[in-house]
Amino acid sequence: MFHPTVRGTYYEMGYSYGSLLYKHGFRVPKIAKEKLEFGRQSEKEVKRVFPEILEEIRGFAEACHVTYEDMASFMMSIGAFKVDQKCSVFAAFNGSDVVFGRNYDFYYSFKKYTESCLTCPKDAYSSIGHSDVFIGKEDGVNERSLAIAMTGIAEKNIKPGISFVLMIRCVLDRCANVEEGVKIISNAHFSATSNYLLADREGSMAVVEVAPDKVRVRRPERGENFIVCTNHFLHSEMLESESVKQRCWDSVPRYAAINQTIEEQNGKIDFETAQKILSNHSGYVCSHQEQIKLGTLWSIIATLKEPKIFRAEGHPCKTKFKQDIRLNKIIRRYARS
Repeated sequence: MFHPTVRGTYYEMGYSYGSLLYKHGFRVPKIAKEKLEFGRQSEKEVKRVFPEILEEIRGFAEACHVTYEDMASFMMSIGAFKVDQKCSVFAAFNGSDVVFGRNYDFYYSFKKYTESCLTCPKDAYSSIGHSDVFIGKEDGVNERSLAIAMTGIAEKNIKPGISFVLMIRCVLDRCANVEEGVKIISNAHFSATSNYLLADREGSMAVVEVAPDKVRVRRPERGENFIVCTNHFLHSEMLESESVKQRCWDSVPRYAAINQTIEEQNGKIDFETAQKILSNHSGYVCSHQEQIKLGTLWSIIATLKEPKIFRAEGHPCKTKFKQDIRLNKIIRRYARS
């Protein structure tokens, strides 16, 4: 896993990271005509929701010696032409802190692209974000202790709109708490179906279920202090937007295993419990689908009061979680200034 740091204006961040990758042999893949057109149609929505990111894409494109149109179309079509990720996310308030956990499961061939990036935009929030694509993110925690992660859903249709990787960056860069994140996500038009789980240091948490034609918000059930999402919708008004026939086979077992463990603890879980949940094999939470060369590429546990971020770069059942203090150094630096 790469551990880059990017800082400055959005253009500067894109150019510096693009230059680094290009120097090490990265080349932007050829973009199919279908994706080029999809990107052109999606740009209007991205410009409305998160215009700053277009400058980062422009800087990255120039550093990699490709056209802005090619780079923008690549980023905007992610998620719309895909095999769904098979991921698990949860958050729980234990009475004194919020514990956030996430397994990112995908094909082993993508491991060489994985990164944990410290992003420090000028005039926006700094964050640690994780991804297997540059610029966009699949999960992360920002300096205000807002955590967010997505899970893919088998869609029935796609439409031009903002991709999940750009929406995650938007929330990390702009939002200080769950309600701000929910508002931004709820007001956007999306290219494909996804879940977004958000949690903050105050104990607020939600899952925003999105499709190209609909967005709905799911909160913890009455009396519960935790929330879980895997790769299917749960909101009654979103079920018709999911292709149930294409749903990954282990989504419901993973949801049930995580939900049961947290429920048995009345939501009062700690780091060790979170680690056990993410390492669970009987419920397939820790993924080892060797026949198709797919499994957990990284695992995150964050406690949000400070925040503290721990990451296992590989299967959490056999890879040690190590604390990432890069964001904490940024927070302390801001506190001194």
